[in-house]
Amino acid sequence: MWTYIFVIYVILQSQSSASTCEWLGRYRIITTESLNLLKNMGGKYADLETPFPSRLYTLMDKSKVEDQVKFLVLTLDHIIHLMDAREHMNSVNWDQNTVEDFLNILHRKSSDLKECVARYAKPAHKESYEIRIKRHFRTLKKILKKKQYSAEAWEQIRRVVKSHLQRMDIIASNARVNP
Repeated sequence: MWTYIFVIYVILQSQSSASTCEWLGRYRIITTESLNLLKNMGGKYADLETPFPSRLYTLMDKSKVEDQVKFLVLTLDHIIHLMDAREHMNSVNWDQNTVEDFLNILHRKSSDLKECVARYAKPAHKESYEIRIKRHFRTLKKILKKKQYSAEAWEQIRRVVKSHLQRMDIIASNARVNP
């Protein structure tokens, strides 16, 4: 486990000599490790229906690169905030070191992409995707609260986070190919 974390750390550190936007080229490696950690948290994913913003991702697939990168950062930050509720994870039997490693990788991903976003002009108003993704994550928080942070609720969240990471990887690949 620590070997993987060290490899990811070395990859992330080597990025400092390259342009931050070029960091998108390494996104898939980091996503693969994030998905592995997410899987290792709880094993097989529960087959529970959970809301997912598929239409929003379809919209983002066709958006400008700047908006795609901003969307990646925004979604990462929402995932981090959602998953960093360890005081409510008593009901779920996840390895807390794995959760911590997962969050550290997401924090670093977000931080590096924010450097890229800083190069883009700031819009005068919130983009529709910002409102829609915020609404989606608010719904996920309501699921957790409604189910009193049960193990089943956390497994639902873990499954939807997996879907987000997979779709975000596709967006990052498109953004890298179409700068």
